[in-house]
Amino acid sequence: MTEKKDVPPIVNLSYPKGELVIKEGDYGSSIYKILSGRVRVFKGSQRNKTTLAILERGEIFGEMAFFDFGLTPRSASVEAIDGLETEVWHPARLSKEYANMPPMLRYIAKQTLKRLVRMNKIVQELAPDKEKEERVNTESYKRKYFRKKWNQEIIYGPVGSSCNLRLCGIIKDVSLNGVGIEVPYENTKKCKHTLNGELITEIQLCSEKTINTISIIRSIRRSEKLGCLFLGLEFKDASRDLLKQISRFMMF
Repeated sequence: MTEKKDVPPIVNLSYPKGELVIKEGDYGSSIYKILSGRVRVFKGSQRNKTTLAILERGEIFGEMAFFDFGLTPRSASVEAIDGLETEVWHPARLSKEYANMPPMLRYIAKQTLKRLVRMNKIVQELAPDKEKEERVNTESYKRKYFRKKWNQEIIYGPVGSSCNLRLCGIIKDVSLNGVGIEVPYENTKKCKHTLNGELITEIQLCSEKTINTISIIRSIRRSEKLGCLFLGLEFKDASRDLLKQISRFMMF
């Protein structure tokens, strides 16, 4: 009778959708049986989850803590996918049955769980790091659209012109995506400056080498300088050489 009093009773616990039942890294020894609902077993943070399993009615989780007596942290988190009803067991209820198992069966159970832990770690290592991908994509976007102030002459003209018209402007800023240039109103009398129009541009960066490329007019507005327009140009066919020179230029 004394032994039965020492064993904690089985309890039923409920969890709403999205609530954590077990948190990775915490300590605990309770074992859960799902009476209704589903759970997601995952590693990582809430933002960067690697799902290891989806468990449903009749399945159990938290059992690994039983085999190490709750001495090591929980190896994964468990959250309720739907409204969850569980039956919670204390390891003491299983200790006697486990002790009475043949040594070979106990050995097999331990080895199986160890193998499962190793596989879970491999799955996590192979899964894409979403936080890292987002960070890389954000940095890539910043590098592409960051504009550096500049003050450099640019020569440009209309695409397909038979008279080889060459007009002058001033590059005011530069990015890997294009340049912002300031041009006098007088240029508009010699060449159409329209949205999405294409221009042949000649750009000279850090070296004496001039690079030719086609640029598209993406924006037109009045410049802060009296008598000038400000054009936002996007490179249409920027060569690898041009992008390399711009990247080097923007580092300084």
